[in-house]
Amino acid sequence: MRRATTPTHTFTFPAEVPIVGLDEILITYSQNGKTILEKTKDELIIDAENNAASYLMSQEESLKFAPEKALIQVRAKGENGSVLASQMLWLDVKPVLNSEEM
Repeated sequence: MRRATTPTHTFTFPAEVPIVGLDEILITYSQNGKTILEKTKDELIIDAENNAASYLMSQEESLKFAPEKALIQVRAKGENGSVLASQMLWLDVKPVLNSEEM
């Protein structure tokens, strides 16, 4: 991801975890042990056909990240109350020469 841009992040769930059966989804982005950004199911675009959730990050949000590695983790709660967590994913945050919002 490059700072000061508007990337779309898509998270595809395994077939055994149907996205339509999830009551809650929480996507957490962190750097250096601090939460930088969190997004909930209401803020995501749900694609039931592809069993995926997407999020379009704003320039303001991408500028919250330092130009270094960040971690992302997805947690979800099913209708039956079970809670799942993905593996932590590394995100390489790249700098820009001019970080003003356009």
